[in-house]
Amino acid sequence: MRSRTPFTILAATVCLATVLGACTTPSSGSGGSGAKQNVTLTVAQWTNPGAVEFTKELNAKFEKAHPGVTVKLQTAPNANGAWQQLWNSMLQSKSLDVLAQFPPTQQGYAPGYTNLKPGGAAALITSGQLTDLKDQPFMKQYDPEVQAAAVGYKGGVYGVMAAEYVGAGAIWYKKDLLAKHGLSVPTTYQEFLDACEKLKKAGITPIFVSAQSGMHGGVWQGIANQMIMKGHQPSESVKVSEDRATAFWKGTQSWTDPVYKEISKRHTEVLQYIEPNAAGVSQQTAPGVWATKADNYPFLLDGSWDGLTIQQANPKLNLGFFALPGTDDPAANRVAFKPDLTWVVPTTAPHKDLAMQWLAMFSEPDNYKKWLEKTGSISTQPALQNTGLPWMDWLNGHMSDAFPQLTNPWIPAGAPIEAGGPDLYKMKPIGSDSIDSLLSASASAYRKSVGK
Repeated sequence: MRSRTPFTILAATVCLATVLGACTTPSSGSGGSGAKQNVTLTVAQWTNPGAVEFTKELNAKFEKAHPGVTVKLQTAPNANGAWQQLWNSMLQSKSLDVLAQFPPTQQGYAPGYTNLKPGGAAALITSGQLTDLKDQPFMKQYDPEVQAAAVGYKGGVYGVMAAEYVGAGAIWYKKDLLAKHGLSVPTTYQEFLDACEKLKKAGITPIFVSAQSGMHGGVWQGIANQMIMKGHQPSESVKVSEDRATAFWKGTQSWTDPVYKEISKRHTEVLQYIEPNAAGVSQQTAPGVWATKADNYPFLLDGSWDGLTIQQANPKLNLGFFALPGTDDPAANRVAFKPDLTWVVPTTAPHKDLAMQWLAMFSEPDNYKKWLEKTGSISTQPALQNTGLPWMDWLNGHMSDAFPQLTNPWIPAGAPIEAGGPDLYKMKPIGSDSIDSLLSASASAYRKSVGK
């Protein structure tokens, strides 16, 4: 639930939660018995309008059901290091009860022969800092295989993955503006280019994007997901990622392979149609600015998590959403989604029983349905279908063959950015470097980073 690209930088000020007292455990997950005095349950999540709005509403409901309990919400923007500083500080002070994290997925645990140590949430799990939630009653609301794939480790499940989004290749569009020019949602890569060219000839800038925050990277990622997964079943995406990572590690694949040259070529072709000043556009303002420009910018490169922000900026906008078609085979142009916000409970949580009850209330179908409506998330509860939000019509019709987006090859901590793929800030037309030079730099950086 945030502007997620490999190029996003994290940051803000740090606010520490104050633990006001110990507590006893109520007998009910959503209604508790027994009064408590001066108990503060601390919940922390990154800034996202829809998610934060829902959490505040849930906190008020929880307080009403648990007299004497105050739920304190701590947030920080997912930019310039603020969010990481916040949760790191709160973990160290042992003042945190429920924490939002990005799930490590199984990609977070590289094989032993790589000698790579887990980072992020995976490091918290392997070091025993997160509580195993597998046997909690509320986990029955969720698909156990999906949860285990997102946040499982050695038989335990160390969080509740509450949100999944489309980020790689995600495109918002203005339905009325496309209709005005006789265009419909493209189903192939060439159709998308043709639509952009037609719009450009009509005096319209086709695509708005925050290249300052790296959101243009979604084009490269989206095309890569579809091209590499072509010919594979959706259920094979995890294996495809693992096989690619192994091949990179062993040197049988490289960033200079033809597929990455073609992905980069298509990336640069799409970016010929973006706002000329995109490099100066901030992600914090991009969705709102785009929404208010009703007669320009038919397309916005941005994740599916920003629906509420767009709608609030322009409630009258006839809003649509689709995934960039990266190939000329409509059947291969499937939706790639990414596991996102996952609630975890630190082992040092001062009010662990209350934390479990908060998660139980969050997971109740009526509450979780509101979460989906506020955030535009893809549902992770099998009993609940995706919401009826108008802009989700295309997405709802394309989820049957969707797949978890591919993960990057394993890379040691501290490796240069180029090791994980071409630096798209430097690639034309945002930068000045050629495709071949950047892919060669990535291949060299990767080999050096893994010591081969």
